[in-house]
Amino acid sequence: MNGRSASPTTTCQPSSLAETAEVLTSVLLPTVVRGAIVRRPAGEALATATESDRRIVSVLRSLRERHGDDPLPLRHTGRRIALVLAPADVRRILEGTPDPFSPGGAEKRGALSHFQPHGALVSDHGARPRRRRANEEALALGELIHPEADTVAEHAYSEARALVLALRNAGPQGGVLDWSRFSETFDALARRVVFGSFAVRDRRATELLRALRARANWSYLLPADQRRRKEFLDRVRANIDRAEPGSLAARLGRPGSGERPEDQVAHWLFAFDAAAIASFRALALLTSSGPAAEAARTEALTEDGADLPLLRATLRESVRLWPTTLVVIRESTRETVWRERTIEPGTAFLVMSSYFHRDPARLPYADTFEPGVWTDGRAEGEPAIVPFSHGPAGCPGRDLVPLTVSFLLRTLLRGGPLNRVDGAPPLRSHGLPSSLNHFALRFSY
Repeated sequence: MNGRSASPTTTCQPSSLAETAEVLTSVLLPTVVRGAIVRRPAGEALATATESDRRIVSVLRSLRERHGDDPLPLRHTGRRIALVLAPADVRRILEGTPDPFSPGGAEKRGALSHFQPHGALVSDHGARPRRRRANEEALALGELIHPEADTVAEHAYSEARALVLALRNAGPQGGVLDWSRFSETFDALARRVVFGSFAVRDRRATELLRALRARANWSYLLPADQRRRKEFLDRVRANIDRAEPGSLAARLGRPGSGERPEDQVAHWLFAFDAAAIASFRALALLTSSGPAAEAARTEALTEDGADLPLLRATLRESVRLWPTTLVVIRESTRETVWRERTIEPGTAFLVMSSYFHRDPARLPYADTFEPGVWTDGRAEGEPAIVPFSHGPAGCPGRDLVPLTVSFLLRTLLRGGPLNRVDGAPPLRSHGLPSSLNHFALRFSY
């Protein structure tokens, strides 16, 4: 509640049928096609070709001009949905989690139950605080440099150095860094960071998770694959039992505890995939022209410690420019009052990330690679720039992930000058595309 009263009847009307149709076709359908839980190559290619993210910004800005700042209920969708249109409301909703805005709405519960039915985000009010606290402690939320930073750096160096050597030894025909090769390296790094070096061989866990996530794209429309889910969670439990000192899993409770650590770790592995996408796009930014990219490359080549602020900021910029969480959803647990509107309980409030991250009418750096907005506080001061969400249900790995990626990027950049070889010109520091298909990116030394 914002302390302002509203009448049950208001002159601020919900969307018309025509507007709802436009939102469904130009905003929601492209999001579904791309895949909310695991990206579909065809969907990403289509989004890039049609500049669907730029269209989302245009449509939502137009709706705000016509309807005002209040969240806009959509008619005739078969579900109570409201589009969030004002930046201040993003902060209100995310800080108002879990009451009155639950992070575990029907769509999210349906999706995440495919591979982590007891994860913190979809847990009930009784279990969520304990599980959330366990995640925060293991991932060291609030600490820019994780207590196990030295171990993380060793893993990142090992995986990145092996990749560099493989590319250099492959010759001109095979030495191309594409998404398949990069994601394989990143998956191995994630398993090492989470469990320890032994887990680099457990490719089966990653394969199972990817298959489960593909079903999760359909949320509650598809039943859970019970056999695969059991095999996956059993493997995670076994890896937690073997977790090495210095790993993230070693900082979490053991299987059998009320925190259900196997489900929490399942979410970490899922989230690391989004980090891989953001990291690969960050490489495209780091091969761009301009002083910001040059400064980040210099940091990689000259700084040997754990504190790499420009590389961490590059990762955050990658997620701001091309969000890996396409839409943030919170479901109201009770009636909420806005400026001129009262919205009923059970409404799913949709925060479309690209609209708030890339609106040039509001952000002078909307389409620019500007890592300085993360080092000087400008981005943190924007209530709707949420690359790792925000509030009580925000990503507890929002410090760990940029740290891990900064170590990986440093080693890759030290392997020699990287060049784009996918036929597209290097990115410029400004006028960046609204979408960037990571499946199509290719680099070589």
